[in-house]
Amino acid sequence: MDRRSTLKKRRQDQVREEILDATRRVLLHRGLAGLTLTAVARELELTKAALYHYFASKEALVSELIYLSLASHAEVVGDAVANTTSGAEAIAALIRTAADHYGSRKDELRLAYLVPQVGTAAATRFGPEMLARIRPFNDRMYGAVADKIRQDQHAGRIAQGIDGRRLAFLAHTSVLGMLTVEGLVETADEAPLIHPHDAMVEELVRTFTTRLAAPE
Repeated sequence: MDRRSTLKKRRQDQVREEILDATRRVLLHRGLAGLTLTAVARELELTKAALYHYFASKEALVSELIYLSLASHAEVVGDAVANTTSGAEAIAALIRTAADHYGSRKDELRLAYLVPQVGTAAATRFGPEMLARIRPFNDRMYGAVADKIRQDQHAGRIAQGIDGRRLAFLAHTSVLGMLTVEGLVETADEAPLIHPHDAMVEELVRTFTTRLAAPE
């Protein structure tokens, strides 16, 4: 690729990121119902025609945001799991890192897991194409934990009857559920949860690592 083509692609990538960032801002302030290409174009001081050059529809924009949120989460959690040396450490890293990542990004959590359930447009739901794109993220997180657990099982440190991938999935979805309830309470005009966030995270860690106790 020559220099001119490289600069052009770099500029296109930059504009694409600016469009996605603007879409996040509009979603944050207006919600999914208030998200329109006109609103995004106005946020960027671009024309709708310019937006169509990068994204064919509002739904395509939202779908890409969902994918990027899931990709970022899987990368952060997967890296944390990769840096552990045992099954118990791996599942603890999954829980703590997932809670930290989405705990400070609850709008992204809602976008990634709630919009596909309530969105009326097919492009915002997890159809075959989206599922094919995101399945590798499960291997990055759950598969990585399962590998650590399997290594401990082969060494006799963990009982053979434990399904490591299933345990990792349940640990992760428990974190997502906890954060969803936290977010619900935060949006209500009520006092915060009586259970501190860090205490709940550590309770989850104890619950799931206990399952990986050494066999008698």
